[in-house]
Amino acid sequence: MHVIPIEGSYNARGFGRPDRPWLVRSAALDGLAPGGERALRERGVDLVLDLREPGERAQPTHGIRVRSLPLYGEVPPATGSLERIYTGLLTERGDRVAAAVSEIAEHPGTVVVHCTAGKDRTGLVVALARLAAGEPRSEVTADYALSGASVRPARAGIAAAQLDALDLTPAVRAEAERLHLDSPAEALEYALELVDRLGGVDAYLIDRGATPAQLAALADRSADRTSDRTAARSADRTAAVLPEPVQ
Repeated sequence: MHVIPIEGSYNARGFGRPDRPWLVRSAALDGLAPGGERALRERGVDLVLDLREPGERAQPTHGIRVRSLPLYGEVPPATGSLERIYTGLLTERGDRVAAAVSEIAEHPGTVVVHCTAGKDRTGLVVALARLAAGEPRSEVTADYALSGASVRPARAGIAAAQLDALDLTPAVRAEAERLHLDSPAEALEYALELVDRLGGVDAYLIDRGATPAQLAALADRSADRTSDRTAARSADRTAAVLPEPVQ
């Protein structure tokens, strides 16, 4: 993982080689400045995967192709716990989560994935894509936990204004602030434990529309741009989708 400074956005990190990551995550890119667009293009980014709802989006200032794939299917929640929100996404919107991972797998170049803050929707999709690619769970969780430090200073005022209008009790307000601004490792672990109970990352994604070939493609791309640690796993998946030899 490496931080990517991008003018006009924040919370951007790439996975793989610093000069040519296989996957990038960030906050919203609508206001990306020319220098920010150049920083992404220089790293091979040629597709933006936008996980936001239509009402959250503005006309982008950059020229990178955008693929819109809304995850919630409704206005994003303003209150509630991270754990409850993640449970809802995984159990009620799993087909959209799997479709986002599949989009990353199918694209031959480098995708930058974002939502609004690049924390929750982006955090889940990127975590599942990286785990499907064979990357260590500890590294995936550690990356997720970094987002809060970037998001809080960027969005504390926005979140406060939104929550001030809701007249919340102190306990509900604290929970909502955690939802808007924080990325504690235990929240992602809670979500991944649910995925484990649903069969594990591979089975979860395949049951919701991804294919073994797409998961193998993720492993190939990660291995090509990091090391050969996932090569064996990719070979196993590819073999799993080949027909049995005729006896």
